[in-house]
Amino acid sequence: MIHLIKMNENQYNKFFEETVKEYAEENVKEGRWTSSEAMDRARKETHELLPEGIQTEGHYICSIQHAVKGQVGTLWYAIKEKKGEKVAFIYSIQLKEAFQGMGYGKQALTVLEAGLVSQSVSSIGLHVFGHNERAFQLYRKMGYLATSIKMKKQLKV
Repeated sequence: MIHLIKMNENQYNKFFEETVKEYAEENVKEGRWTSSEAMDRARKETHELLPEGIQTEGHYICSIQHAVKGQVGTLWYAIKEKKGEKVAFIYSIQLKEAFQGMGYGKQALTVLEAGLVSQSVSSIGLHVFGHNERAFQLYRKMGYLATSIKMKKQLKV
């Protein structure tokens, strides 16, 4: 059984550093940023989204807790008002490597969705990097639809 538990300040500090590192790596892999600028840009963008850290209004940063195995990952999402409706956006869902492919991501999303429905949230969105096929397939199986697709082709010069 999976539970989403709000992080404390110490957990958040570790989460912030891991999230910045992961976001920087993903943007380099995607070709959007150079490795020399990636950490600074990732830190700046993440701080802009979370100016008050774990206390940033409307943002929820949770540990994904398994009843037996303990923390298996992290989840960061926000709830906002948009066009008169409450909507959610997942900024990050990360599973520890040892727990990937075991269904915990799907369980965490299912728990999140149930909680959002109980708060009258009408939709949930997220971003997935193009090279992350495993995540893309999971989201499709869970009913997420692509709302925008950005494509790129490398040319031989």
